[in-house]
Amino acid sequence: MINTELPLDEKDLKDITGNGTVEYCMFNQRSKSGMPTWELKIKNPDNTRKVVIIRDFGFAIRHEVVEIKTFNTLNERNKEILRLYKEEGLSQIFLGNLFNISQPSVSLIVNGK
Repeated sequence: MINTELPLDEKDLKDITGNGTVEYCMFNQRSKSGMPTWELKIKNPDNTRKVVIIRDFGFAIRHEVVEIKTFNTLNERNKEILRLYKEEGLSQIFLGNLFNISQPSVSLIVNGK
């Protein structure tokens, strides 16, 4: 059986989220890096959001905050989606949720269609 629950206790999760709440969580049993990964969309009290990736290396569990660059146009948004997919390794399903578009739309963006 695969455990899809976050591998964190309540204190660690609170350290990651701060005063925010987890709005969406995507579990990838084998991400592009080959290890279990959780992608979190966290909504802060001021209605901003942040993205955190939690990776289970087996010998350690680490997290990192992913920077989301601001954009003003559809073309800039698509470039940011492509960057997040290629450089940060975020999944298409997670990116669709983050940007309020469908996964097939994300697929078209990352495949240059």
